Amino acid sequence: MPRIHCHVRRFIRGKPFPFAAFLLRTSKIVKGIDALIDTGSPFTVLSTKDALTTRLPLTKMQSGETVSLAGYRFFNHPLGSVIMNFRTETDELVEFSFSSMGALVPTKIDRKMLSEIKDIPTIIGNDFLEEFGLVLHYNPKSMIAYLES
Repeated sequence: MPRIHCHVRRFIRGKPFPFAAFLLRTSKIVKGIDALIDTGSPFTVLSTKDALTTRLPLTKMQSGETVSLAGYRFFNHPLGSVIMNFRTETDELVEFSFSSMGALVPTKIDRKMLSEIKDIPTIIGNDFLEEFGLVLHYNPKSMIAYLES
């Protein structure tokens, strides 16, 4: 499989972080997503902000494992099977069928909370990298990142 190009952008405190763009498809969603590749995260999750833009009913999704992220508590609500399409550096489309993606649903939903967590991105975690045998190559100084198998 050719490399999946990632982009590096300044994120927390102006530091560079690797991100990957993909098309997320479920029975209810078709949406372009920009996700932080976080090798320190055990799970892959759709951010609350991205979940809201897909019109998922967050108030009905308050179930699943409880997780902490950035000092906040969320339900990691299972989304079921999803398809994630990435473009390679040769502009080929690579499709991954992934059954472990969840949505970050705050344990308390109100305007203040939604405002506070609006910058938490969708995350591609180790579960995704491990399942598909992907390796992240990342050079923050050169602002280069890509995934390959």
